[in-house]
Amino acid sequence: MPTVRVPQEIRLIAQRAIDYNLSLPDSKRAAFKEEGGKRVPGTGMRTARRLASGKVDLEQLKLMDAWFARHGEAIGSAEARQDKTSKAAIAWALWGGTPAQRWVRRAIRDLE
Repeated sequence: MPTVRVPQEIRLIAQRAIDYNLSLPDSKRAAFKEEGGKRVPGTGMRTARRLASGKVDLEQLKLMDAWFARHGEAIGSAEARQDKTSKAAIAWALWGGTPAQRWVRRAIRDLE
């Protein structure tokens, strides 16, 4: 499957979000889930790591597009992201933020 180069701005947003998220105590972190009695990285952290690495494939782009469709327009989501230290804001940044939301749509269109 062909890969797409992630724009530098989005790579930086994702890396900053990873660093910030990991600096928080477990109870305050976004994008972690319980699995077998311990907290493991969820989809948001995996996505952020892929974005920070600089390359993603069409499957990842489609996953991101679906995530943005669910969370970008949800009632109250924009307000929840106003506090940059909230889990909603951290999660949004882990997915590359608003720049990634726009870029994903263009990248999918270009690949298909």
